[in-house]
Amino acid sequence: MKVDVIQKADATLPQHHPESALAGVRLLTTSSYAFLVLVAGAALSFGVQLGTVRLIGAESFGIFAYVIAWVTMLAYISTLGLSTSLLRLLPTYRVQGDWARAHGVMRFAFRGGTLAGIAVAALGIGAERFLLHAQGELARALLIGAIVVPLMTLRLIGASALRAFGAIIVSMLPERILRDSVGFLILAALVLGGLAPPDAVTAMASTLATAFITVLFIQRFLIGRKPRELVSAAPCYAIRDWLRPAVSLTLIMLADTIMSRAGILIIGLRNDTLGAGIFAVAFNLAQLVALPRMALSALFAPTVSALYARGDMVALQRLMARSAALSLASTLVVALPLIAGAPILLPWFGPQFVTAGPVLIVLVLGQLAAAAAGPQQHLFTMTGHERQGATLMATAAAATILGAALLVIPFGMMGVAVATTLSMIGWNIGMAIFLSRRFKLRPGLACGGNLSLKAVAVTFSRLGKAVLKMRGQS
Repeated sequence: MKVDVIQKADATLPQHHPESALAGVRLLTTSSYAFLVLVAGAALSFGVQLGTVRLIGAESFGIFAYVIAWVTMLAYISTLGLSTSLLRLLPTYRVQGDWARAHGVMRFAFRGGTLAGIAVAALGIGAERFLLHAQGELARALLIGAIVVPLMTLRLIGASALRAFGAIIVSMLPERILRDSVGFLILAALVLGGLAPPDAVTAMASTLATAFITVLFIQRFLIGRKPRELVSAAPCYAIRDWLRPAVSLTLIMLADTIMSRAGILIIGLRNDTLGAGIFAVAFNLAQLVALPRMALSALFAPTVSALYARGDMVALQRLMARSAALSLASTLVVALPLIAGAPILLPWFGPQFVTAGPVLIVLVLGQLAAAAAGPQQHLFTMTGHERQGATLMATAAAATILGAALLVIPFGMMGVAVATTLSMIGWNIGMAIFLSRRFKLRPGLACGGNLSLKAVAVTFSRLGKAVLKMRGQS
């Protein structure tokens, strides 16, 4: 079904390299499917989050959100940046026909991620025992969370490998669909069946079980997606070359996670787990606005790697222009109804969550600024400029932590939201300046002629036809 849509549309385009066509129709069709998965996942996540609050209560939900923030940050650190490396290296090795190194980097990523995840989990348990001195429900939830870390690490690496092999939609299912749906079903069965108490510990136990299931799911599909040439090639290792960008990529992963989780962590570290839960709900709702940009990024990252390997900067500029146009317009379509509907949505979680309304608006403004710039962060990791990207992201993450730590004292959650949004805006401005000077590329709304009204109209016309085609064949 999907192949037919792409082939028919590509027949009208000039036939250069396959990656060049992705700047147009394939970007739209694949992103449309990805967007549908993201929307379904977001709707599911909203329902699961609401159901979890109702099942375990606002206080326990705050503890659960706080622990998940730590687990996510530690899991991204444990990937050692290899999940991002796979998105760049596997398409490059495919273009070069270097299947031996492709096989080698796959093995190295999974084995290295497993060992790093176990080590980080052990350090996390030690930190919880000797530094955080957590007690009761929080201590038990943190212990289970440490066990989840290596499993989440494997899931992240496996999903990146699937994306690099072209299984864009399948790679998104564990994170967007299975994680929340399976986890909530297990939690509901345990609580409603009287098998476990309604608290954060039970929620984390459900998360642990779900982590096992999602890893098995990814491994099952990854076996079928590996190219025959890769499977038959004897693995060749270039560990020094792969580890050279590891520090920068790990720093990027850490900075990205800090920017998205800093608010929850800082509020939680002040022993305000209820506030952490309320902020988590506001932040997750604001993330709905990022769905169009995330859908575009699912195809944007590996496509950038292939185009850059060929030296096709014209197609790369076109890809950036189309991505920016779709990103901003689609983001506005999501942002405006979300802001208008916030007074209706937030009370569903409980009376404590009504105060998150202004916080949500501030966070949405930050997402709009990022959408206007387009998914430009992938140009750093996919073109070998991890160090510069890491520097910019680390600066933004440090600004987020410092600003949130300072503003949370006088302004509470609103101060954290303002710090998060300002750092997001500053980070995108910094990336735009670098890309303009280094690659002579015009990012985001600065794409000039590439963002003419005619180009935008054609883009959305193709998008509409792709969506209608999908609906007719579903």
